[in-house]
Amino acid sequence: MSPFLADLPVEAILGITLPLLIGGAVAITALITGHFRKSQRDDMEATLKMEMIQRGMSAEEIERVLAARMDNGFGFSRGRRGRWGANCEHQRRGAEAVPR
Repeated sequence: MSPFLADLPVEAILGITLPLLIGGAVAITALITGHFRKSQRDDMEATLKMEMIQRGMSAEEIERVLAARMDNGFGFSRGRRGRWGANCEHQRRGAEAVPR
């Protein structure tokens, strides 16, 4: 053991390492669940697209249905990167265009 750690009491070592371990576990869990949710959402979207294609819907109709489905009613919609972002005027025109 290093001389620095030998001088510290066990409570201090636990007080430092335990929050780090818990924080790491929370971060890893958040990453895993985020990827799982994205995978499920993409799977449902692909299934919906296949069903609409089998029904003979045109590309414009499919696009319209998906655009309506992605809007959650709170002004948020899924962006190009697959993340949820605010669908606001200032983001479409630039942040400097918003009156303060």
